[in-house]
Amino acid sequence: MEEHHSVDQAFMSKLTEIVLANLTDGNFNVEKLAKEAGISRITLYRRVRSIKRQDISQFIRGVRLQRAMEMLQNHEGSVADIAFRTGFGSPTYFIKCFHDYYGFPPGEVRKIVNAESLKNLTDGQNGESGTYKDLKSKPELKSLSKRIHHKNLLITSFGILSGLLVIYLLYVVVIKDSGIRPGAKYPEKSIVVLPFKNLSDDSENQYFADGIMEDILNYLFRISEIRVISRTTSEHFRESRMTSPEIGRELKVNYVLEGSVQRQDRDIRIFVQLIDVRDDQHLISQKYEGEMTNIFAFQSDIAKKVAVALEAVLSGPEIGYIEKIVTTNPDAYDYYLKARFLLHKSNDVQRLDISKQGLTASIPYYEKAIAADSNFAEAYAGMANAWYNLCAWGWYKPYVEGVQKARDFSNKALEIDPECAEAHAVKGVYLIYPDFKLGEARRELQTSIQLNPNFATAHQWYAQLLMITGPIEEARVHIDRALELEPYFWLVHNLNSWIYYFEEKYQEGLDACFAGLDLNPNSSDNNWLFVLHYVKLGEGEKAAKVLHDNFNRYKVTSNYADEILAAYNESGIKGIFTWLIDFNINRPIPLEGLDGHPYYIAWWYAILGNREESIYWFERAMETKTKPLQYFNLIANNPDFDILRDDPRFLAIIEKAGLAPYHKRKAR
Repeated sequence: MEEHHSVDQAFMSKLTEIVLANLTDGNFNVEKLAKEAGISRITLYRRVRSIKRQDISQFIRGVRLQRAMEMLQNHEGSVADIAFRTGFGSPTYFIKCFHDYYGFPPGEVRKIVNAESLKNLTDGQNGESGTYKDLKSKPELKSLSKRIHHKNLLITSFGILSGLLVIYLLYVVVIKDSGIRPGAKYPEKSIVVLPFKNLSDDSENQYFADGIMEDILNYLFRISEIRVISRTTSEHFRESRMTSPEIGRELKVNYVLEGSVQRQDRDIRIFVQLIDVRDDQHLISQKYEGEMTNIFAFQSDIAKKVAVALEAVLSGPEIGYIEKIVTTNPDAYDYYLKARFLLHKSNDVQRLDISKQGLTASIPYYEKAIAADSNFAEAYAGMANAWYNLCAWGWYKPYVEGVQKARDFSNKALEIDPECAEAHAVKGVYLIYPDFKLGEARRELQTSIQLNPNFATAHQWYAQLLMITGPIEEARVHIDRALELEPYFWLVHNLNSWIYYFEEKYQEGLDACFAGLDLNPNSSDNNWLFVLHYVKLGEGEKAAKVLHDNFNRYKVTSNYADEILAAYNESGIKGIFTWLIDFNINRPIPLEGLDGHPYYIAWWYAILGNREESIYWFERAMETKTKPLQYFNLIANNPDFDILRDDPRFLAIIEKAGLAPYHKRKAR
């Protein structure tokens, strides 16, 4: 253990040295750190999370802030100067990060004469150190305290009595009724199910162990009183050296279920343990042995025992779902587990991307499962999911034919089992794209969430629908839930950033951009998000730099990169968008936002505040056969178009686009 600790310390020291060597580089990120450290980004991500329990961006930011503290203590420059010298660029962003990290703004450091009193602050743990407590020892504050002591004595006595009453009411109304016991940090009934170990002689049986674990997870998902962490999140801890209590604390849950599976032909053995991470107590430790025909009874019994241990009250429908036998054919179930394993493998462990190969490979096994049991609803739903994703990512042509397959398979699943949450979710998403039947899509996704409150994908798709229709407040609720269930999926962080953009919370949106960038440095969508948020924060130089670096990534655009900086240097933020407009009109290339589509030109003019030009290009966009629907369909809720909302021509565009029922934002 001592040796591991020493190795980990050396590793983190090396990373710290690399960050400090690149301190002034505001664009120094995870990708560059991994390259200089000589390891893959995924390995870096896992090791830092395992050792520091931080995202890499948090670690980099922490190193910068600790160096900034030293510079402030030594009077090495102004706050603005130090912001730039430590790679923050914007003093506003630096002040916010500093306050979040230490508990007070950087300007307060100069007021504290005794540097020793700051020692504990600079030794911060995991970026959560520092309050005003060390300021209490200052003589001037002591003097002030004496002068007001007597005056406050009576007020304080009354305040204590009032405070006790408030605390009691909080206990009765909030804590007692919420299932959160005094002293508990996280919701009482919260759990992560870790990947089950495959103890079979055949390593190929990993799909079977994963399948058993996931079906138990799915049973727990249906219990509304329990907060369950998603499979893709727990997957990050498959090879972790962290203990179960450490993983529980990392994921902010109170319980961890772990297990193993052994299979020999038709004989199976399952061993499970339920651990309370607060005191490392084993609440369940049980072995199940039998044949494949017993598998559903075993899974159901495990889920019910967990519910009892967590003191969750099961409703009639929840009990019915847990006890439901999805197929009586062991071969069909085995094929289904193989198909689902391959479908999941189409997403890599970091959720960086999705692969055509994994999706395509899953389909023959779904077909075999259906051939073995033609009434296996989950197999039809899985097939629908695979086909829709193949089409949505552009890997199956013709698109309409592929979506029709998804439509047919999801409808068949619902015909067999009207309570199949996955089938309702797939139906909901194709009703958005390409059908654009938004009312029906809303009903399907709401049904999916009602059937499975912990289904992260349904929350994600519903949030995307609400970005089109509003209300944005409701989109916030569902994207927050998706983030809680899927904290490692870059796409959810990007959607979170978009929703912040619509809420006009640009600093929070920028933070979400950084989180998405940590998980997927190659997302072009993420780059545009950075540009838009920086522009709204008035940080044009950073917006121009992001565009410049993005252009340099592609051969077809690298020749134009320096033009962006020149445009900014000449005319500021206005110069950036004037240049983008000219580029789209006169030199379009087949890249998102640069392909010359009139919609983008209308958008850039709206950001510049030019109503007439924006309307003109919107009308040209309505004449085109195809539109960038992922952006165009958001015009009813995108605040950039608020300058147009009282213009009859824009209202006509909204009407023609089928968005009139959702156009609730006011002009300004």
